[in-house]
Amino acid sequence: MARLIVLAGLPGAGKSTIAREIAQRIEAVWLRVDSMDQAIWASGTAPADLRDWTYRAAQAIAEDNLRLGRDVIGDCVNDWNIARDGWDDAGRRAGADTSWLEIVCTDEVEHRRRVETRVSDMPGLVPPDWQAVVTRDYHSWDRTRLTIDTAGRSVAECVEFALAAL
Repeated sequence: MARLIVLAGLPGAGKSTIAREIAQRIEAVWLRVDSMDQAIWASGTAPADLRDWTYRAAQAIAEDNLRLGRDVIGDCVNDWNIARDGWDDAGRRAGADTSWLEIVCTDEVEHRRRVETRVSDMPGLVPPDWQAVVTRDYHSWDRTRLTIDTAGRSVAECVEFALAAL
């Protein structure tokens, strides 16, 4: 059975770093919504607010790959339950096992340092500033998830913890 592993959490917590490493380790398809957003904006024809367009596209691509038997990693903030529902629905329709990893950094000083010193690995992508991160409308959880706190842990430790739990 294919697995859909969806990461969620505020910018700067370590989602993409962990998602990339897990995808490499288990040879999964990595769907990074930031990459998709940036590609759409690069067209010069898209609005600044893509609403849920990219999430829906990523979920459709995830479902296609899950139906092929491929494991998929979904990497995005997933701050609202409606976004989380879309991933769960895609996994269910494809007959996949869906797991949620919420990535957090409970050390506020460290989290802020990461956000303020972050260098984008994607041309044109401007990461959010600290104010945008702390004021983001991040909804409480209504489903089972594994929470991984990246504060004081290496990427390797976080990935090993996630893989052991999965």
